[in-house]
Amino acid sequence: MKLYIVILEDQQTQTSAHPFSDPEKAIAEAKRIAKEYEWEDGDYQEHDYGRDEGWIFYAAYSPEGDHVRVVTAELDEEI
Repeated sequence: MKLYIVILEDQQTQTSAHPFSDPEKAIAEAKRIAKEYEWEDGDYQEHDYGRDEGWIFYAAYSPEGDHVRVVTAELDEEI
């Protein structure tokens, strides 16, 4: 089973991960989080670089490098 994990990395908080079974829902949640935590208008920026690192969505929301991304993972269904 494929999972889509929303990973939030913020300088002021601990890293958190939120699993989804649908990629569109995961990306929508990542966008919602980034826009909610955006420091100022214009800080929210989606990026395409780094997809070869395994993520399908990436958005920065502060000048300090705070960001959210969506990665894929396989879950063994025999658990």
